[in-house]
Amino acid sequence: MKMSNKLLINMLDCFVPTNDDARGRHCEERSNPLKISVFDDYKRGLLISLIAILLFPSGCVLPFEPQIVEDTSGILVVEGMILETGTTIKLSRTVRIDSDSDGESNNGLEDVHNARIRVIDDKNNVVAVAEQQFIDGEINPGIYVVTDEISFAQGTKYALNIQIGYKQYQSSFVTPVETPEIDEITWKQNADMSMDIMVSTHDSDNKIEYYRWAFEEDWEIRAWIFSDLRYDWTTKEVVEQNLFAANNRFWCWDSDKSKTMILGTSDKLTETTIKNKVIHSFPVNNTRFSYLYSILVKQYAIDKEAFAYFENLKKNIELSGSVFAPILAEIKGNIKCLSNPDEQVIGYISVTKETKTRLFINMEKIAGEDLYNCGEKRAYKPYQFEDMYAADYGIEAPYENGTYLCAPIRCLDCTKRGGTKNKPDFWPNDHL
Repeated sequence: MKMSNKLLINMLDCFVPTNDDARGRHCEERSNPLKISVFDDYKRGLLISLIAILLFPSGCVLPFEPQIVEDTSGILVVEGMILETGTTIKLSRTVRIDSDSDGESNNGLEDVHNARIRVIDDKNNVVAVAEQQFIDGEINPGIYVVTDEISFAQGTKYALNIQIGYKQYQSSFVTPVETPEIDEITWKQNADMSMDIMVSTHDSDNKIEYYRWAFEEDWEIRAWIFSDLRYDWTTKEVVEQNLFAANNRFWCWDSDKSKTMILGTSDKLTETTIKNKVIHSFPVNNTRFSYLYSILVKQYAIDKEAFAYFENLKKNIELSGSVFAPILAEIKGNIKCLSNPDEQVIGYISVTKETKTRLFINMEKIAGEDLYNCGEKRAYKPYQFEDMYAADYGIEAPYENGTYLCAPIRCLDCTKRGGTKNKPDFWPNDHL
């Protein structure tokens, strides 16, 4: 392999000490990992491989040259899986950060509207149709749901077919995977008082080795102090509150769901068992510690190919910061554009069954301390209430000489801690 001396000198330029300010700054930027893009990382890796060949010409091993998709705008992203019950598919396209898009964009993704989505079997039968989701009469952008239950037939493979305009996309036909039940969900409190939520499962037939999890969490927020008086900023009046009526600000609820890919495998273990896999953590002094916490864990068995895809995609996202950063062409999903096979598509459609388990934790007994730092109190007179409100204080109780004892509003009003009065339907207590 021959290479000109000039080219070699240019390649080695940043590895040679220099007093030239401009070139020195360039080399400093190249050596600073915080300033190097994913594309630069791979170019540097390729450079080192080429230098190794020059230094050791007798070797016959060719360098690995990863292909990178540089233009990542307009790539179709398909998220979801085919389930017997609850199939939900999200469609979006990648957009550049600096692009002026007319559609709704979130983290570099633009929702895809008016797609036609069908679940088909390997005999080309339409098994189910996914329609755009509506919430309170409004379209939920980019979300398509199958409302009917799908009965997986033994020995049958299934795929997702997507029609967007004149283009047609389709996933590979996949055999459904039977998901084992969740053995248990447990929790532990760490030395710093943060909390980990863990899941355990196993496959009695020793066949299932790869898993993916998702969760939905809800928690009840209790204000530290109950007051039957509240200053209403909008009406500028003191209103009465009833602990057993819906107008109280003592009880609230908040919710969230998993936003990252949670994967696990037992393929390097002697048994197909997952034990105490941490799927969620949250820090101390979090509102989740306020009163009652609940997490619904959803478990999905996936095949080896799906696991490899999601693991590579997760690493790429963690490395680059987002799904629309430079993408390795080697990260191949199982979805193709039938109209244009060369078009890049992000997504892997698994066909599996969902198992789920809910856990409740009585956080009141665990926290056991003033999470809101409510020790400071002040006295205000009625004509000072606007100043009181502006200082983030609220009424705790009548005091003396026409004044009111007041405490930080975060201690009196659960909505100031991010909560709402939207109580989950499944919540076990009768608080309003």
